[in-house]
Amino acid sequence: MRKLIRKSAGWIHATLIIAIIIPLLYSMGAEPMDSIGQNLYIRCLIILLPIVASDFAVEKCKGFLSYFITSIVIFAITGMISWSFSVSLNSNMMSWAYQIMILCETVFVIIDRFAERLNKYKETKLSQGEDPNWHPYHAVLREPSFMVLIYFVVIYTIALNLNSPSVCNAALFSAIMYSLITLLYQYVCETETYLSLNKRTCNLPSKRIYGIGNGMLAIFLMLFLLTLLPSLFTVSNRHYRDLRNWFTDMETNYPDPEENNHTAENTEDPMAALIAEYGEPKPTPQWLIYLTYAMEFIVFLILAIILLKKIFASFHDFRKAIDENGDVVEELHETKETPLPIKKSAPINRRLSERERIRKKYRKAIRRHRKDRPAIYESPREIEVNAGIAGNEEYIKLHEDYELARYGRES
Repeated sequence: MRKLIRKSAGWIHATLIIAIIIPLLYSMGAEPMDSIGQNLYIRCLIILLPIVASDFAVEKCKGFLSYFITSIVIFAITGMISWSFSVSLNSNMMSWAYQIMILCETVFVIIDRFAERLNKYKETKLSQGEDPNWHPYHAVLREPSFMVLIYFVVIYTIALNLNSPSVCNAALFSAIMYSLITLLYQYVCETETYLSLNKRTCNLPSKRIYGIGNGMLAIFLMLFLLTLLPSLFTVSNRHYRDLRNWFTDMETNYPDPEENNHTAENTEDPMAALIAEYGEPKPTPQWLIYLTYAMEFIVFLILAIILLKKIFASFHDFRKAIDENGDVVEELHETKETPLPIKKSAPINRRLSERERIRKKYRKAIRRHRKDRPAIYESPREIEVNAGIAGNEEYIKLHEDYELARYGRES
């Protein structure tokens, strides 16, 4: 439910921003009180259809080809609906202008969705590295914000000074709806952020948190409606003015052509004089013309190759952004494993100390007479007994030297 609220708020956000553009442009060129302009805003709300359809298409389509075909279908359906709505307009020019503007807005929405998906894929790649300039991507047509209310205030002011009550009413209605939708959107997003960040609420049920938030939201909505009532009751008391009348009242004094009429009979053509003096200009050599054509072709070919590379790279990023299940794909790069450093052994030709020489000689004597390896708990006497050399006069001196080298101190 919360995900549906965020999506619906984004759709209405984009619809209200785009739908009011055509009535504003119409009010700049039409008569002040036109009956067609009063219903034009309702016709412009059909932009909601391509906004919703393109949003589903950019999520469900796996590759660029499927998204392109779906976009063509959306474009065609929007064109047919706009043509059926434009039949009742008062002139052919107005009908064509309405259809062209609706189709241009549809193309803009489709391209914006495409760019949003590409930017999300690049954002995923940049977030994995250590890029100091990385920042999250914020879609223009998806996230409502209270700062957008300035946009409707500006349109309301322009329409008030163009003597267009229909556009003023449309701007007022859009501002009211946009405030409600933005308040609901911010409430859902901030509540989810609070639940995810505040660890102290982990034992509290989310219904209790949302219950408290719903009560506060109802209070804010009541206060908002109370402040809205004066604007609704004073709609008929607006003071309109038309700034276009200022320019029509201005008089322009054009100079009399007879005063600045010079005798053209005495003037001579300067090109004719130059030709008479220096002769006809020589034609351009053919090799220079061919060289110019070749340079133009090379420049055009380079630009075409660069453009094609950019397009194919965009298609590749669009395809990698979402997998078969609709999940975002995170590209994992293989890291080259560095081999472990090899521990260097001590040099063989190093000169042994006296203790090391005696212990080495003792180990060789034990290995010569004993095949198994002595246990770690055996004393030198036990090792010699098991080796069969205990009490041998040849190894008595070696035993004493080994005992001194292992446990004694050098003088």
